[in-house]
Amino acid sequence: MTLARSSLSQVCRAIADFVSLGLDAGANSIQVMIGPPASAVPGTTDSNHRINLFFYRLEPSGFHPGDSPGEPWWIRLFCLITGFGVEEEQTSAGENDLRLLGEVMRLFHEQPVLPPLTVDDETFRLQLIFQPLGTDDINHIWSTQGDVTYRPSIGYEMTLMPVLPKERQSEPPLVGRIGSEVRADIRAATAPFGATISAPPVKRTQVNIDNPGWQPMISFVKDGICANSLVFPLGSTELADFEPRVWVTGAPGAPATLVWQRWTSAAGWQQVAETTPTTATTPILDPEQVATAQTVTLALPQALRDEGGQGVLFAQRSWIRPADAVTLTVRSNPLLITVFGEP
Repeated sequence: MTLARSSLSQVCRAIADFVSLGLDAGANSIQVMIGPPASAVPGTTDSNHRINLFFYRLEPSGFHPGDSPGEPWWIRLFCLITGFGVEEEQTSAGENDLRLLGEVMRLFHEQPVLPPLTVDDETFRLQLIFQPLGTDDINHIWSTQGDVTYRPSIGYEMTLMPVLPKERQSEPPLVGRIGSEVRADIRAATAPFGATISAPPVKRTQVNIDNPGWQPMISFVKDGICANSLVFPLGSTELADFEPRVWVTGAPGAPATLVWQRWTSAAGWQQVAETTPTTATTPILDPEQVATAQTVTLALPQALRDEGGQGVLFAQRSWIRPADAVTLTVRSNPLLITVFGEP
């Protein structure tokens, strides 16, 4: 019976594939292996060099102490990398060990952050951090490898990778409006809420378009007012007549895409397939200048009209980072619509 591929095994295999590709392993007669060093020692008749990845320690990230069982658990990997070179006509096996390790160090120095990895719909990037190994660390590791002769090795921390739950918990709905009320009688704690609730105000914001990774800023425009959060009763005339108008700010003329997510009690937050392409109009979002705002009209998700729940709208844009030509996607502040009531 074949064991299921865990997120840990998939990440370790992806690292091995990255090393194999970076060193052109097929053309250079290199075999990249995963396991303890004792299992990677080449036989007397083997002609391929070997690079072994020994993931010997796993630690919590230290940044996510409150993760629940239904959320990804982020951990650090510690890897011992050993070269097992074979003797060639003019080169000893020991020198080939150093050639192998030198190429791995060059590769990790040139690309200290791996390309995006996707495991079970979770996309992340691993950072490779060199970890010098002291004499005690080396002795502790190699003393467990039986009679295998010590070979030059290097240590790296590879961080952070997720341990993914089999069933992810659904994220809760978002708070769209808040209010407070003071009561003198504790027996009135369950009485209907009688105070005023209000949505967060929209403040004047200027997008720094001089930064190539600038993020758009957006706002609903309804009845001549900017809003970040709107509330409608399910089945109401107000909801039936509502057409979302959005003010998208950023570098004038820069393309962006409006993306909906919808929340239900059964599935949590899920992205809606329909998107709306648009462009930014101005770098400043000023509620006092809403009368001159150039807005884009888009459709409210039909399921949100018919069944209620919550919808979140983002504007997102892609840009190419000059340092390494990697395409990154950034998103704006969220806009929230709550449709309450029984369908």
